[in-house]
Amino acid sequence: MVNLLDLPRQALFDLQARLRNHPVVNTLRHVLPDSLTLSSPAPHDPTLADPERVEAYRKAIGRYVRPGQVVMDVGTGTGLRTLLAAHRGPRRLYAVDPSRHLDTARWVARRHGLSDVIDFVREDSRRFTPTEKKVDVLLHEQLGPALFDAGLVSGLVGLRERLLRPGGRILPHRFELFVEPVQLRDEACLPFIWSQRLPSVDFSCLQTLREAMSPSYFTRLIRSYEVSHLLCEPEPVLRFDLETVKPGDLPRVFRITRTVRHEGRLDGLCVFYRAAFDEDTSFASSPLRAHNPAPMMLLRVDSRAFSLHQELSFELEWPELEDVATWRWHFD
Repeated sequence: MVNLLDLPRQALFDLQARLRNHPVVNTLRHVLPDSLTLSSPAPHDPTLADPERVEAYRKAIGRYVRPGQVVMDVGTGTGLRTLLAAHRGPRRLYAVDPSRHLDTARWVARRHGLSDVIDFVREDSRRFTPTEKKVDVLLHEQLGPALFDAGLVSGLVGLRERLLRPGGRILPHRFELFVEPVQLRDEACLPFIWSQRLPSVDFSCLQTLREAMSPSYFTRLIRSYEVSHLLCEPEPVLRFDLETVKPGDLPRVFRITRTVRHEGRLDGLCVFYRAAFDEDTSFASSPLRAHNPAPMMLLRVDSRAFSLHQELSFELEWPELEDVATWRWHFD
């Protein structure tokens, strides 16, 4: 059923997409000088404020990007990975990004004296083919709050098959996905509207419309400081390697049973991940990290209490891996 409240927002998104791809807009984007097209990284790249993540990329690029290689940075953004790789002396370094963030990366590279060793390409990586046809290393951070929702698997597997040399590296390439029962801090709780207890107003009748509501109503982004604790010891529900996986290899339904190790109120399922470059270099978006600025996806549920050692069972289904709006979850 169509949610009428979503129509104005969807119309705005459609208009933005049309303007973004309009020939006139694309022409202006290429002819305006850098001083006019520079986009500030401040509101767009909180991952720069994550020392664990930055250090993992620094170590991995220092270890796996070598002089004489052809390197492609997928979705360059404000340029961290590209600038780190430029210091490693690759034969060719492509910074590929369709957005205005590429102007920021180019501007910073110029001031570091590195713009001459980097090929800045304003294009969707899925349509870009380097002069060499093949690359030795694919750098990326195609990681959404729900891991897959930025096109991680479809995008990188497609590039791997089309552009990566045999024996080439994807950085990072190994992933673990966690879907953990979580209790939020009281001030971070957001009950469903039918659970609200308000003076003289009863919204409980809206629960009958639950199935007709927009899927987005049942998810929200949270930060680590909003999490009180996990009810169970975290265990990955899925492991995969981008250098070998095929999209059809990933399951679409999970049955998960856990024992409660930290009693409390279940407010939802927190989705987070660990991204690894090798055995000893990785970073995580876990709520257990004290200084984690990355947003995490919360799959909302009707809150209820669980006791220590109680069994907790739920099913998670994702017909479309990269579209969180298609995900479904329920508890026994």
